Amino acid sequence: MARLIPYNQQNPTNNTLFILTGGPGESGWPFILYAAYLFPPSDGITIILPDHRGIGLSTSLSCDDSGSQNINVNCISYLTSKWTIDGLNQFSITSAAHDLSVQIRYYQSIVSSRIAVFGMSYGTIWLDRFLQIYPNLVQAAIMDSVVNPILMSFSRYDHWASLVATKFLAYCQLQTECNRYFPANEPPQIMLPRMLKELNENNQCCVNEHFSQYQLTANKLRNIFSRMMYSSESFYDRTVIPAVIFRLNRCNQDDVTVLKFFFQTVLGTQDSTESENVTIPSLLGSAILGENIIQSELWLGQNEEEVDIETISSWHNSTLISSKDPTLDISLRSKWPKYPLDEYYHKVATNSTVLMLAGQLDPAAHMDYAIHLATLTAKTRTFYSFPLIGHIVILIAQFGYQCPLKLISAWAFPNLFPSNWSDPSCVQEFPTTINFIGTDEGGEYASMKYFNISKPFDNLNSTIVPNSTIVPNSSIPATDVYNLFIYFALVFLTLFV
Repeated sequence: MARLIPYNQQNPTNNTLFILTGGPGESGWPFILYAAYLFPPSDGITIILPDHRGIGLSTSLSCDDSGSQNINVNCISYLTSKWTIDGLNQFSITSAAHDLSVQIRYYQSIVSSRIAVFGMSYGTIWLDRFLQIYPNLVQAAIMDSVVNPILMSFSRYDHWASLVATKFLAYCQLQTECNRYFPANEPPQIMLPRMLKELNENNQCCVNEHFSQYQLTANKLRNIFSRMMYSSESFYDRTVIPAVIFRLNRCNQDDVTVLKFFFQTVLGTQDSTESENVTIPSLLGSAILGENIIQSELWLGQNEEEVDIETISSWHNSTLISSKDPTLDISLRSKWPKYPLDEYYHKVATNSTVLMLAGQLDPAAHMDYAIHLATLTAKTRTFYSFPLIGHIVILIAQFGYQCPLKLISAWAFPNLFPSNWSDPSCVQEFPTTINFIGTDEGGEYASMKYFNISKPFDNLNSTIVPNSTIVPNSSIPATDVYNLFIYFALVFLTLFV
């Protein structure tokens, strides 16, 4: 458990926020930088990031005594030998919910404080399970990028993510300046599937002639685009995706130069960036914990049937983006020692008031599922959605969009913040169109970051300026800690969602 205590000693507020991060299997420790930025010490809020059992300062789940996270049949043998089946059964969502209650009750015994719990991504499932069992233990609950405990389905995840990618690319057609770079009968959401098919058949001319050193496959390109679209932190990064598609298709000398910079930026200079051996420090997470929870109770949504590897592969090959190849999960499906399901499985907490937030272009926690959950819980929950935002809505604050942060803060601690912070009309501050041509500060930054030119569709004779070390409109510099968080977030994106 990590705890950040405010320095505002002259005006103690006795407000405490427990933050539950995602995965499953991702630790809260890398989120410390963000917590300190979003809820600065001057606010007088104590921040606590509890450890989900299996990660952080808890005993770690790994595939060998050296901490390997290389999930395979040998890993299963090691786990069952070291922990036994009954021992592995204890690494569940319900166990984590009970653990959270122990930490909160102990904290309440030593500090008189208003306590709010803020869950993100998988942390919203963890929080929902906690509220099912302990509906009255805390004073406020908030779910960001809410995941529907009833319908969440990792087996169908690729499909939902790809639908979001299609919708995102369709916004290029709505911007005349972006749309003019594509044939009328082949906008980017149509051109990309054709390009992925060519990669599968090893006849994508531009890649074969100029980028063979990257061993670029359809899956690798899907993964690149998935990383660029996944988080609300990619609010500007994702805007260069149509230009990548356009340049791979046109492939003139300028395009080759620009794309070389792009692939070096996203893939590095090695012949292959893929590795089967993944080692994550236990302080920062456990892929094994994630696999255990996914295989046991997040693989299938309510009323879904098991699917075979051929079906999974067929679905995967039809997608535009994908965080990983799901064939490993399905190949281990029958072998994994799943823990028993309990009475909370596919149920929802209905006796606690909750604030729920969702991004309308979130590929990991799909909007349709969030709306379904909001409808079921309308009597006790308040739901707000945000246009064009990806996963983890609160992080958009670093780009100057403060509305989600204000709503969360006012819900958690209404006596600490101005009353107008609870007004949802602030959602009007968000844009409703996407600028793909780099004519705003953020788009220019993304174009420089990925293409080394100031406008993503421009020719090379455009003005080139040095890269900045500060994200546009951001108060977070590109520090080593920041980059560390991004690295491990992408590791878990690749492994799970």
